[in-house]
Amino acid sequence: MITLLPEVTEKVGVPRTLHVPFKLGRPCGEPFDFETRKKVINQLLELAAKPAGTRMEYSE
Repeated sequence: MITLLPEVTEKVGVPRTLHVPFKLGRPCGEPFDFETRKKVINQLLELAAKPAGTRMEYSE
């Protein structure tokens, strides 16, 4: 799951989260910024292979 508010996601108990530093409503970055979007998707795929309880920070 992509999260913009990790403190809320932590309370809900989501098994795996990727915390991104983007604005609300833009969890994959700015519109038409395809390189950033590709990085977010690749990091989500990497996260999916990790065990439950994993929390990751987006890295550029």
